Amino acid sequence: MNTNGAVPCLLTTWSRSEQMLFRWLVKRCGDRDLAVDVLQETFLKALQMNQSFCEIEHQKAWLFRVAANALTDEWRRHQHDDELCDAAIPTLTANTDEPEAVDGLTQCLPTALERLSEDDREIIQACDLNGLSQQAFAEQKQLPLSTVKSRIQRARAKLRDQLKTHCHIRFDDNHKICCFTPSSLK
Repeated sequence: MNTNGAVPCLLTTWSRSEQMLFRWLVKRCGDRDLAVDVLQETFLKALQMNQSFCEIEHQKAWLFRVAANALTDEWRRHQHDDELCDAAIPTLTANTDEPEAVDGLTQCLPTALERLSEDDREIIQACDLNGLSQQAFAEQKQLPLSTVKSRIQRARAKLRDQLKTHCHIRFDDNHKICCFTPSSLK
């Protein structure tokens, strides 16, 4: 991949995350070629963000989310392939060093978000899922940054409660998601 013109923060985050992301993709899909394709697609999406990538608070998490979404898109394109469909089924894990526990929550997250108020959902989607900085969100909404910080903390707490209740997630001693039991959320 040609990295000319890439912003330094992207290159730094990428160099720290690329191998871990690749191993995670191979583990998820069992296909090294597909993992390379998804890895390249993830890098290109980050590269397209240009300087905006530097404003993302959790850049590594953003890269994993983009990669997970790209892998899901590949699975959807190949639904007829039983092997890919079987690999798409999330597994229960107790290992907090691996993102599978968090990744498995993707089936619960959309419904949990729908259960939030429109304001809470908007701020979570903008700042946490789409990577918009809290400062940029504050400017867009013409709100003080302190107000945005308070609102996002409250919205995250509400989302956490929804996920704990409806996805039966558990947290380890470091307050990280360690495992969950998917449910229908209906």
